[in-house]
Amino acid sequence: MKKTSLFVKVGFIAAIAIFCSVNSEVQRSIAQYDFPIDSNPPKLPQPPIVFPPDGGLCDRLTNSICSGTPKKPIDIVLRKIDDQETQAICGYAGICPSTPTIDFESIQKTIQSSEQATGSPTALIYLDTFDDHVEIVIVPSSGKEIRKSVPLQDIGQKQSFLKEGSKIAVNVTQPNLLTATVQDLLDALQDSTSLDYLPPAQKLYNWLIRPIDQDLQATNIKTLIFVMNGPLRAIPIGVLHDGKQFLVQKYATATVPSMGLANLQIPDRRNSKILVMGLTQAKQGFSALPNVEVETNVITSKLLPDGGDLFLDDKFTIETLKNQQNKKEYGIVHIASHAQFLSNTSKGAFIQFWNQTLSLDDLRTLRSGKERIDMLTLSACQTAVGKNLGLGGTALTYGANSVLASLWSVSDAGTTPLMLSFYNYYPKAKSKAIAIQQAQLDLLEGRVRIESGQIKGISNLPSISLSQITGDIDLKHPYFWASFILVGNWL
Repeated sequence: MKKTSLFVKVGFIAAIAIFCSVNSEVQRSIAQYDFPIDSNPPKLPQPPIVFPPDGGLCDRLTNSICSGTPKKPIDIVLRKIDDQETQAICGYAGICPSTPTIDFESIQKTIQSSEQATGSPTALIYLDTFDDHVEIVIVPSSGKEIRKSVPLQDIGQKQSFLKEGSKIAVNVTQPNLLTATVQDLLDALQDSTSLDYLPPAQKLYNWLIRPIDQDLQATNIKTLIFVMNGPLRAIPIGVLHDGKQFLVQKYATATVPSMGLANLQIPDRRNSKILVMGLTQAKQGFSALPNVEVETNVITSKLLPDGGDLFLDDKFTIETLKNQQNKKEYGIVHIASHAQFLSNTSKGAFIQFWNQTLSLDDLRTLRSGKERIDMLTLSACQTAVGKNLGLGGTALTYGANSVLASLWSVSDAGTTPLMLSFYNYYPKAKSKAIAIQQAQLDLLEGRVRIESGQIKGISNLPSISLSQITGDIDLKHPYFWASFILVGNWL
């Protein structure tokens, strides 16, 4: 019986940065405010009641309640969740490779190998959502699994949400509560001058992380890998907030569509030949992306040791992409352009090239018969809340081990600092998850900033002038740094 394992293989890294324009209403934003990280946050609600699934002694002090239900063998639980996610992603992509049998032992060996490769204590967390509760299963690198069952609210209750632009509160029943909270978070994050994201960010933290806080701290975990279903696939997990800190300030994070689909090669990031393509001009009703030229020039000439080839605008064609992939084995492919990945199916998803669009269904033909690439980056895309299978499905379709993806559209001036900071860390970081965490912290904690139209604070780089920007942009707000999530191989 084949089992999941981590194997060492010198891999090429492919990162396609795609600026997805999904809504003409998304405007360039210059935020003129001080972000109050240390200000008094809204008062946190009480921790959720945790239902241990295996019965046993109840403890009022820890707010736990016995359920009396015998727990199922852990291999059955993990296999059920993982298989469901594999089938969902395969259904979206329209293809499905053979997958190994998932069990506790094989996952734990994978986590152990990950820790050895990165030096970062790691835990895998399954979040399985139901109408009225979330099941949490932690697979640590050693020892037994940890299981928690967290109710989303008291059974039979409803909760009121105030719709935007309306004075009427709408009652939301349990099946929609989690989706509504995720949507509230994503909506609030679009306003880079507001702290309205804090209540839903804290509510989600209380449901998903607070019940396992002590377990993670007890084993000094530094990297969290999530397998999530339903609306949780759309959340920027690093923005969850405990009342004092964001999750990204405590952990490097990534998600995997399923462990059955995870292809965990250890790449050699020192070998990072890069193909860069992009669109700077307005095309097919999409707005111009003037800072794509700034971003791509810096990435190819100053950040990656092996440099790269650059094709912009009229040279940015599907034929050029095919030809270049056939001529050279690039480590990274970076495409900066508009794209849409909003549907619950692959139909309608596309990337805008100079003279035509490339559908997600056609994406698989670009690397037909070729070795899998390690990473695909989708920059400034908006991902709809719902089944949200697009990111994992895109990775499977393109033959990528991982996707670095944006969940909403950020102005290209706001995206450029995060991308440059990420690629600056990328060659030497112990893992991709750590590289994106460090890049996000650079923005959140004010080390990387935009002042007088220039990006400042990226180590080993001078100030970088942006196109069509003359003022300051405060990048501390999560609108700028939290949009990117890593899906798939986190190494």
